[in-house]
Amino acid sequence: MADRVRAKTRKDRIMDAALRIFAEKSFQEATISEISKEAGVSEATIYEYFGTKEDLLFAIPEKISNDTYEESEAVLPFIKDVEGRMRAIMLSYIQLYESNPHYSALVLLQLMSNKRFRQTQAHAAIRRSAHSLLDCIREGIANGTFRPDADAYLIRSMLMGTIEHLFIHWHMQGMPRREKTIMEMLDPFLEIVLSGIRAKKEQQGLTLHLNLEDARALGQILQNDPALQSKAESADASRTIKERN
Repeated sequence: MADRVRAKTRKDRIMDAALRIFAEKSFQEATISEISKEAGVSEATIYEYFGTKEDLLFAIPEKISNDTYEESEAVLPFIKDVEGRMRAIMLSYIQLYESNPHYSALVLLQLMSNKRFRQTQAHAAIRRSAHSLLDCIREGIANGTFRPDADAYLIRSMLMGTIEHLFIHWHMQGMPRREKTIMEMLDPFLEIVLSGIRAKKEQQGLTLHLNLEDARALGQILQNDPALQSKAESADASRTIKERN
């Protein structure tokens, strides 16, 4: 048991060291020798756990993504409304990217353009969260929360693409401190998207949209027709009584 605990600790130290070095120097420039010194283990130990430098690279987002996904999935079942679950998923992404800038730099600036990465379990782990968001949007369309003509894939792309763009820009600028953090941008941004896809509630009664000339013509008709004028006055009286009550 003690050996397994020590082994896990060494493995975690290797991944932590590799994450920092990969993010700061890039995968191509980083060396196993640097990582071994940073982690306090031998190079042989790294090869024993991960096989190759690329295997080590891919192991990092796989572990972090799986851990984050499990934490998120433990909370989501307790959030009943679709919009609340969407916000929770987006919040999880931002918290991860913002609290672990080495991870977001590695994934967004290096791995997303790596064709081999898209064939790995690490990429599959990242996509699980994206699928959760997609399923959430589809549920909202199916239960009438969102418009029936809403495109779930497009909405997810808008949400994820915006967050990724903001973090890529943040990294490219050297992670400056801002008056408004990306976390603080989440709710206003979500409201813009949600207000465009929410199902419209049907209004009761009849609504007429008239231009000025039509309105004048209708007024003239009411003035010249006592019966219509009487009905209009009755409707106004009924509305006044309801408002007072």
